[in-house]
Parts: sequence; structure tokens; C-alpha cells
Amino acid sequence: MPRAVFFDMDDTLVDDTRATAVAWDTVCRDLGPRLGIEPEKLRQAIRREVAAFRKVEPPVRHQRVGVDESRAIVVGKALRAGGLDDSLATQVSHDYARIKREHLRPFDDAFSTIESVRAAGLRVGLITNGPAETGRDKIDRFGFGRYMDVIVIEGEFGRGKPDPAVFNHALRSVGAEPSEAWHVGDDLTADVGGAQAAGIHAVWIHRDRLALGPDSPVKPDRIIAHLHELLGAFATR
Repeated sequence: MPRAVFFDMDDTLVDDTRATAVAWDTVCRDLGPRLGIEPEKLRQAIRREVAAFRKVEPPVRHQRVGVDESRAIVVGKALRAGGLDDSLATQVSHDYARIKREHLRPFDDAFSTIESVRAAGLRVGLITNGPAETGRDKIDRFGFGRYMDVIVIEGEFGRGKPDPAVFNHALRSVGAEPSEAWHVGDDLTADVGGAQAAGIHAVWIHRDRLALGPDSPVKPDRIIAHLHELLGAFATR
């Protein structure tokens, strides 16, 4: 049994992927007819620009402060690539953020798992990348704070995963050594690679959405599909 378990938030505790898909689909259905383009073609154009943007950014840097401005830039590029009016890019970015917030929900097994971990006598922490405002909004809305012994938000701490300093801060806050802690997250670079670099047992959660390729340079210490499998993983440590 570890002494402490740290959780990522997006796509680990909160279904970010579903909310993202709903928001983009809604925005494109509204914007496409106004610009004379099929919504799906607009969605594909935005996907291409998002992928291109992430390629030129360092790992997970795109999730950091300035995300609203970055999103507007990406949307503007997608519109211009299709010969469309890009004057609505900022409004589209704002609409997307509002709709996504409305559709964010914790996973069904999030709270029951956290409660079970705490009931087992373990310290619990949340480590999330992104701006302070959006991170705190989710934590406060869903009530994660009352379960956590430590919360590390990139926008508040000044550094984000995979920087080992983030994990070391969480360890010091709960009084645990790296060998006494587990970190659970969905991102192979930020969560798994970052935790392992800090000497923490890294649990990769894929939520039946992600696949670990044979050529992946990052190898999780343990793999689970859903959070409710975590307590069973303790028994087989």
C-alpha cells in the first residue's frame, strides 16, 4: 500500500474529452451555416490546426496560461485556411469555453474512489496543469477540495507536469517519500513520465479511449481503464 495517492484532474477525475467534443460540435453547428461551410468540414479544419499547434509547442505547453488566446488563434487559422472570415475567432473561442464548462462532469467513479482511498488511511492530492482560474473553478464546482490534502495547480504553482518540482512539492506537502506515493493520470508525458522522473509509481488510466502503442517511449508502472480498479491494484502491488 502507498501512503499517498495523487490524481490528475482532466480525463482522470473529470470527463474533459466528452465536454470538449460537445463544445466543438455545438460551436461548429452554429458557425458553419453562418460562414457557408459544412459543420463537419469546419470541425476537421479546427482539428488540423489544433494538431499543428501542438506539434510546435513543447509537451503540454498548450494547456498552460493563455489558453483562451491560443484557442482563438487556432480557430482564426482554421477559418483563414478555408478562405473564411476570421473576425469571429475570438467569439467562437469564448462560446466554446462557455459550452464546455456547462458540459463538464466528474466521472461516475471519481468520488467513490477518492473516498475509498481516504478510508484506507492514505493521503490524497490533486495535481493538474492549466490556468489557475479554470482549475479552481472545476475544483470548487465539483467539491474536490474537501477530499484533498494537497492541491497543485500549474497556474498557481508556477510550474506544471511533467516538471519533477511539481510532484516533489506534493510529496513534501503530505509528508511522503517518492517510493511511498502513486500518481494516477491519463497523459503519458505529463502524468506518467513526470511521476516516474520524480520516483513515483505511475498509474496510467486510459478510460477505454487511449491505447499504449508498442513504440511508446513511456511505460507506465501500472495500467487501469477506470478509477474503480485502483483499490484492486493496491492489493497486487
